[in-house]
Amino acid sequence: MFSLGTIILLLVIGGVIGLLSGLLGMGGGSLMIPALVLVFDSAGLGADLSTKMAFGTNLLVGMTTALAGFMVHRRYEQRLWSIVLPLAGASVLGALAGSTVASHLPGPLLRILFGAAVALVAVNLLLRREAARERAPRFSPAVLIPLGLLIGFTASLVGLGGAVFTTIILVALLRYPMQHVVAISTFVQTAGAFAACLGYMVNGLGAAGLPPFSLGYVNLLAAGAMILTGLPLARIGARLTHRTPSDTLRRIFGALLLAIAAAMVWSGAR
Repeated sequence: MFSLGTIILLLVIGGVIGLLSGLLGMGGGSLMIPALVLVFDSAGLGADLSTKMAFGTNLLVGMTTALAGFMVHRRYEQRLWSIVLPLAGASVLGALAGSTVASHLPGPLLRILFGAAVALVAVNLLLRREAARERAPRFSPAVLIPLGLLIGFTASLVGLGGAVFTTIILVALLRYPMQHVVAISTFVQTAGAFAACLGYMVNGLGAAGLPPFSLGYVNLLAAGAMILTGLPLARIGARLTHRTPSDTLRRIFGALLLAIAAAMVWSGAR
């Protein structure tokens, strides 16, 4: 299944997506999942299996690159644990539940759900405006824990790690300063993606037609190739976040995601 050309392609995709993920603090899986779907579809896995394999494999890569990004961001944000820990802890439980539900849904429906989620990401990127630096509001665990459960469940259901939904909720709904949210979102993604990845592994054990090097719905070879290039470039992207204005990049990325969302919904509905 994995020719030399396929492995080289996965290395390139992993590097590009790792850079964008570290730079924006969100959105890496929105590109990685369609790429993995194409790879697995071309191997003849079928819509159901290829979609679940793409979701699970993306989560393993996303967990690793998000952790690398957080290790950089935490140098700039030292006092966020009161919001990070409740959100991340609750997202773990939500992610386990979401990945279990997704494992029992048909692949075409998952593609439609993913497309809808990516469209939401695109709209957020295109409409978001950077606010002036302001004091971060305080939230109680009574607010953060339900949000974490919702973020973890929704993100894992569509194969994502949670950074994108964390960013949207904190910035768009709760008016949290964007300069703090990138650090929070990368840690929430690390925790949520770990739990969701575990769920896809366990629920995929023994599934018929799994390709070589698979542990449940996670392909270790594909993930390893993407991590190899994505990990160092995620760290570079995270550093650039604090040095480079990214409004133009977000608009380009948002437009690209709208096209991806339409393609995935069409793929699932046909």
